[in-house]
Amino acid sequence: MIDSIWGIFTIGLLLGAPSGIAPGPMLILIISETLRHGIHAGAKVACIPLLTDIPVVLISGFLFTQISNMNILLGAISLFGSVFLLYLGTNSIRTTNAEITDFTPRPLLLKELMIANLVNPNPYLFWFTVGAPLMVRSFQQTLGSGITFLFSFYLGLCGVKLLLAIAAGKSRNFL
Repeated sequence: MIDSIWGIFTIGLLLGAPSGIAPGPMLILIISETLRHGIHAGAKVACIPLLTDIPVVLISGFLFTQISNMNILLGAISLFGSVFLLYLGTNSIRTTNAEITDFTPRPLLLKELMIANLVNPNPYLFWFTVGAPLMVRSFQQTLGSGITFLFSFYLGLCGVKLLLAIAAGKSRNFL
């Protein structure tokens, strides 16, 4: 594991930022809410993972600590996580026609946004394959390392989503 706090910060940021632009329901919601209702509505969508990911992070971290004595299983999980990230990366490079569904004219409620992210498979896939092992190992080093990893991951994730909302909002008249 990385011994430097800046190394842990960098890993979290480099995993969080690409997750923020990963194609999926949240990306479509950010863009559509921003185009329909402005940057503030898009920013609200961008920050939803800060609320909805908490149980996923806690459960995946707990489960990972329960199996942390099984080195072969951990190696297999880490290998699967690496292969899965490679798969996601190659799929995100391919382009297809995106179909944006027409949403209701009012801004989506916080409850609706939370449900949309809770049924989104991306957080579960990340935390149960890649995120939990890194998070647990960071916390095993020091409390500060673990907090740094979580902070930098969500800084990258939500930061990129916020930048997308701002870009969509600024280009609203152009589109």
